[in-house]
Formats: sequence, C-alpha cells, structure tokens
Amino acid sequence: MRKLFASSSIMLTAAALLAALGVAVSIYAHNFLWFARSGALITGIGVIVLTRPSVVGKDIMLRIVMDQSGLTQLDPEYYVRRNEQIPAWLIEDRKSRNAVGIFGPILTVFGTLIWGFADLLNIPLGFN
Repeated sequence: MRKLFASSSIMLTAAALLAALGVAVSIYAHNFLWFARSGALITGIGVIVLTRPSVVGKDIMLRIVMDQSGLTQLDPEYYVRRNEQIPAWLIEDRKSRNAVGIFGPILTVFGTLIWGFADLLNIPLGFN
C-alpha cells in the first residue's frame, strides 16, 4: 500500500480515471453531482500525494552548497561533474519535492474546483 501511495504517476492516473468516470456517470445520470463527487475523491488523492515524504518515511532534504560551482548536493549535475553515480536518495528526494511542490497542489486545487462547481454544468446542459 505504501508503494501505491508513494507513486505520483499511479495517483495521477487514478485521479484522471476518477474524473473521466465522474463525467461518464454524470452524463449517463443527467446530473453532474456525480462529477462533483469525483472531485471530492480527487481532492483526497491530492492530499495523499502531498503526504509522500511521510508515506516513504524520508523528509525532504535541505539544500547545501557543496563547492565553488554553487551546486547543491540535491542537484544531479553536482554528481555528474564529479563522475559519480546519482544517489538513490536524491531520486527519492526529487520525487517527494515534485509530489509536494507540483502534483499534490495541482490535484488538490483541481479536485476542489470540480467538487465545488461541477454541479453548475447541469444548468447549461439542461440536466436536473
């Protein structure tokens, strides 16, 4: 379960499928409240994505400038210049940064907008 919640790509796919399913059920039922309900689930997925560092059990690392180049230990270029392999912890840190800084907020905002306003689509479409 931890791997599932830690994977941003799986969570983004789940959110997209929920949105598509919400639209399909809404069109079938002639009521966009179902799409709004899918927005609530998408918001929940966004919150789960935001908690990735906690799920994997590793905090986001602090940036420390490593040498005269100004590169930090969190910049893959630092390791490339030293002909070292990029550490696995750096890859995980970047995944957590993307989850907390990009994917989680986007899912949460879009889910909230769908949740709050999807039922208004009933008016122009002439549904209930």
